[in-house]
Amino acid sequence: MGITYENRRVVFDLVAKRYKDYIALYRDLNGGSTEGIAPFDEFYWHVIYYSKYANRTSAENRR
Repeated sequence: MGITYENRRVVFDLVAKRYKDYIALYRDLNGGSTEGIAPFDEFYWHVIYYSKYANRTSAENRR
C-alpha cells in the first residue's frame, strides 16, 4: 500500500504544479485577473479522469 500512495502522491504533486502553471498562464493572458479560473478540483478531475476515460469521438463528453 505504501508504494501505491507514493505513486499517487507524485502524480498529485505533478498535477498541483500544472495547476500553478495554469494559474500563472491564465493571469498573463487575462491582465492579472483570476476571475473565471477553474477551481483545483475541476482541474484535477479533467487532468486525471476526463482526459483519460472520455470517449474522444463523442461530442456529448466535451464541454
